[in-house]
Amino acid sequence: MKRYDRMIFILSLLLSLIGLPVIHTASWKWASISLNNPSYFSKHQLIYLPLSIGIAFFVSIIPINFWKKFSFPFLILGFLGLILVFIPPFGKVSRNVARWIEIGPIQIQPIEIMRFTWIIFLAQFLSLNKDKKLENIRLIWIMFFLFLIAFLLYLQPNVSMLVLFSLSTFIILFISNMDYKQTTFLALILILFIGISILTGDYRKQRIVMSGSIFPLFSTYQQSQALNAIKDGGLFGKGWGRGSLKFYIPEAYNDFLLPVIFEEGGLVAGTFIIFIYVLLVLTIFYLSLNISKKDLFSGLLSMGILVFWSIEITLNILMNIGLLPVMGLPLPFLSFGGSALIVNWAQVGLLMKLGSMGDRK
Repeated sequence: MKRYDRMIFILSLLLSLIGLPVIHTASWKWASISLNNPSYFSKHQLIYLPLSIGIAFFVSIIPINFWKKFSFPFLILGFLGLILVFIPPFGKVSRNVARWIEIGPIQIQPIEIMRFTWIIFLAQFLSLNKDKKLENIRLIWIMFFLFLIAFLLYLQPNVSMLVLFSLSTFIILFISNMDYKQTTFLALILILFIGISILTGDYRKQRIVMSGSIFPLFSTYQQSQALNAIKDGGLFGKGWGRGSLKFYIPEAYNDFLLPVIFEEGGLVAGTFIIFIYVLLVLTIFYLSLNISKKDLFSGLLSMGILVFWSIEITLNILMNIGLLPVMGLPLPFLSFGGSALIVNWAQVGLLMKLGSMGDRK
């Protein structure tokens, strides 16, 4: 491997490997009670990890032009997946939400596949001829597809992913030098749609609990326990497996994994995790700058992956410390989730391919 792709691979692998014991310590009690198997979630993640890495290497050998050529068909497949969640026997409804497709023993979360295809589509669409008239037409099509995604996410409901897609798309459009007036107009419409989505769902309104203070701004039960876990960890933590507040945070192995790391590993472990993420983000950023000079599509593709990961990480951290309302956004590579892990590693495969291109003299 070359310089960029080697670094991206190592950092992603490090996060994934750290995630295995952290998922176990965060989930064993819940898994014991509900599934009678304390290792269920960690074993599930362990099974998906080698599969995901294998997919990454497979993706890394596919020519970049393949993704560019078939970006639109892949986007249509992404939409098909989002629609299938509502159609039995494929769609699986859990806790009154429809977000999964079930094929035998396999469960797939189609929005993760859409994330993969949407980034490729945007990169291809925005790298076309920069003629002003064509640019306006492209923006209309992007708005159409984005609002279609937003509508399907509203029906699931999955407002967290709606926020992620909207914010990430807006930033990608801004980076691609799309007309700022048009992108601002798009942003305002999306903010309005997100606001309506939140206000029309009782369970979503329950997640917005203002604390009445500057810090934290929001204080639900989960966030209060998360902040207590972060504070109780001190500098070096209580030791792996010795944290207790994780037992009071529902599904701590998913969206609230960071407080578990802080409680059991302390400020040292939590800072180390954040440092790895910062290093990963900076590596992809410099890769994007390098390859953008050679190929606009490749530059936008890597920047799209960077934007989605950066926003997801940032929103998760801000949610955990009470600066944002509770939202179901996990930490890439660390948090539990087979579909997310596979797609994240497939994107690593794309970055590895782009990295090998970026290092060529």
